[in-house]
Amino acid sequence: MTELVLVGGIFLLALLAGFVPFVSVELALIISAAAHRPSISVVLALAVAAAAGLMVGKCCFFLGGRSAFSWGRRRSRRARFRLPAFVARATAKPRVAAATVFLSAATGLPPFAVVSPLAGSWRLRLSSFVMVGFAGKSARFAGVLLVPGLLAALHP
Repeated sequence: MTELVLVGGIFLLALLAGFVPFVSVELALIISAAAHRPSISVVLALAVAAAAGLMVGKCCFFLGGRSAFSWGRRRSRRARFRLPAFVARATAKPRVAAATVFLSAATGLPPFAVVSPLAGSWRLRLSSFVMVGFAGKSARFAGVLLVPGLLAALHP
């Protein structure tokens, strides 16, 4: 029962973090894993719950970016600001856009809060954004939870 409450709490915190980028899901995961010392199955459930909660929030940014950037294109043909070259390439190629979303979700560079609305303007499908972003965030959160334990196991 305690594990279920922990996983649900992490999901709700990640949902909040999807809308408020200053909330640190990684810090909550580390503290909860250190305090409860969960099994591997609970650790993976925490990573999946955190990724799912965060992706629900970021989907709203994705859909908002899709409509906001298309509205700006209709108003003016001239670009108001210049984006880096990888962003410009991502608009033309869905694979580059998906790779950028995965890289951002897994590493945080470029920030996922910035990439989420931009991905909506790149004509990336919502299903692709969710799958690739979920995979990247799950890998990131699983790494945050598993790497300290693996390093501790290696230490004599």
